[in-house]
Amino acid sequence: MLNYTGKGKAIWAVLLIFGLAWPAAAADADDTRRLADSLGSFYESAVEDIQPLSETESLDDYLILAAKRSASLRAAFYRWRAALEKAGYAGSLPDPVFSYGYFVENVETRVGPQNQRIGIKQSFPWFGTLGAREDVAAEFAGAAYQKYAAEKLRLFYRVKAAYYEYYFLGQKLALTRENFELLTFWESVARAKYKAGLRAHPDLIRAQVELGKLEDRLSSLEDQLRPAASRLRAVVNLPDSIDLPLPMKIDPAENELSRDSVLPAVRFSNPDLKSLQSMIEREEADRRLAGKASYPGFTVGVDYIETGEALNSTSLDSGKDSWSVGMSINLPIWFSKNNAKKREAEARRKQAVYTHVDAANQLQAATEQALFAYADALRQVRLYRDGLIPKAEQSLNANYTAYQAGELDFLNLLDAQRLLLEFELTLERARTNLGVRAAEIEMLTGRELAGLVKRD
Repeated sequence: MLNYTGKGKAIWAVLLIFGLAWPAAAADADDTRRLADSLGSFYESAVEDIQPLSETESLDDYLILAAKRSASLRAAFYRWRAALEKAGYAGSLPDPVFSYGYFVENVETRVGPQNQRIGIKQSFPWFGTLGAREDVAAEFAGAAYQKYAAEKLRLFYRVKAAYYEYYFLGQKLALTRENFELLTFWESVARAKYKAGLRAHPDLIRAQVELGKLEDRLSSLEDQLRPAASRLRAVVNLPDSIDLPLPMKIDPAENELSRDSVLPAVRFSNPDLKSLQSMIEREEADRRLAGKASYPGFTVGVDYIETGEALNSTSLDSGKDSWSVGMSINLPIWFSKNNAKKREAEARRKQAVYTHVDAANQLQAATEQALFAYADALRQVRLYRDGLIPKAEQSLNANYTAYQAGELDFLNLLDAQRLLLEFELTLERARTNLGVRAAEIEMLTGRELAGLVKRD
């Protein structure tokens, strides 16, 4: 079994990953921080010790394990965490500057020699500059979170696809073995009839040839188990020492999806598109920031000068220390440089806009293809499970009865068995495709499939 420390807590943490969205308003900064802290605690406390897996492990167990162990998902999380930390200080003033000066040769004044000077200065950019910087960092953090969400969806899609394909390979192997055993029985029947003189030698030869073909297919399928397990093991980030049992069953939902629900969901919920939208907002804030470069900044400072006693100690204010307050203004007189910054920021904003448009078009095309593949797989599941396979089973039973009675040759019996095997494999292929395409649609929309079902 999977070794979880508080499995319920682990499931809660994964639901936290799935269920919480990036807060849209600055007022939700505390919620964002709590989300980041919760996810950080989840990753820091993830158990590294993995016990052998059993056949009872479900797809959800593999998803939880992948969420805890995936290096790519952790990297995406810490990229967001770093961007979030930067957003916390991006709108702050620059550090004040402390200065100290010691007069090697004292400057003699009326009130006494100046010995040392201590000063502090603080710079202030033009009004709105700090807010623009904070907006740039906040939108970048929002984009980083959406990239993290997109990486989570891609990770889960890869896990589901590998899991379903591993299941399908196991079903192919099981069905082929079952047919091999059945054909072995029929070969013994053909041998008995040949010995009794009821059937000709070609029936026995056909049975043995078919057995040889199935034996070769079994060997090939068994050789495919290792690379298929390695694919699933790699995406979950499991060591080679962990054996992965073949999944016993899958339960892909057979939902009629609504195109009118799926396509808008891609536009509004796909995290890649939301990340690109945040980048548009970031470039817009950066354009505002570039506009501030044409305005001056200010520096305010205070200096304290320590003064010794005057040579004439009877002088008025002898040894009196002095203070000075000053202000400086930086002058943005290099207009060509500042105008270039504005044009650069505008060009980046337009690049972000058109990147978003192109990505939306590409995602819509991919979604249309996924919807077709999902509907085609659903049609095949229902056709083969509810129609063709029951009829093929009836045909095989009828052919076997007729063969036993000497009313049918062995070739027709083999054809009926091949057809049933083909139909059973096609059904499992269709069920696998249905699960994979459902996972792809969830990845594209950023939503669970149940929310995209066609309503009557």
